[in-house]
Amino acid sequence: MVGPAGDVRLYLVTGSVPHGADLVDVVADAVDGGATTVQLRDKHASTDERIRLATRIAARVGDRASFVLNDDLAAARAVPGAGLHIGPDDLHPARVREVLGDDAVVGWSLHDLAQLDDAEALAACSYLAVSPVWATPTKPDTTAPWGLDGVRRLRAATPDDLPLVAIGGISASNAASVVAAGADGICVVSAICSAPEPRAAARTLREVVDAALAARSEVQS
Repeated sequence: MVGPAGDVRLYLVTGSVPHGADLVDVVADAVDGGATTVQLRDKHASTDERIRLATRIAARVGDRASFVLNDDLAAARAVPGAGLHIGPDDLHPARVREVLGDDAVVGWSLHDLAQLDDAEALAACSYLAVSPVWATPTKPDTTAPWGLDGVRRLRAATPDDLPLVAIGGISASNAASVVAAGADGICVVSAICSAPEPRAAARTLREVVDAALAARSEVQS
């Protein structure tokens, strides 16, 4: 693995926020509550719009959490310290690593077990994302859900030093089961962005994840 390992214990992907709320404030509250990575995802914005919003978010997040953009290399290059998250149909992770450098966080979504055969891609990544674990209305156009068995298979086939984050249909009620299956963290959208108190929602999720990681460590030791 080249570059920093991603801290994916509580990974927030930005989404719709309640009427009158400022997305930047929601992100800052989530980080205050324990979010460790933030991804700016806005498929409808232009690169210039993403740069402006990402610059505001990066200023509020600082060094308290990792910050990545979704599939916009030009925007990631324009925002100091920003990384990039990509899918299997986007730029190759090795190309992203080449452009952003060794210090950037680079993430890659796994839609097919065969992606793990690409050693060059894995070496360029800071983390991998199991997408989706369960069906979710946030991203209705995704591939078939992996389920918990899929998480177990991916964890068994993934290098031990490469963090695995799970996304899709995850909430405080099922997060522990995803971590027990092998994920090193959870990724959420509406569980935080749509919450009336994003800081409290993040704190609850982080507590669930930390407890599940501790329990898994005890079982393995």
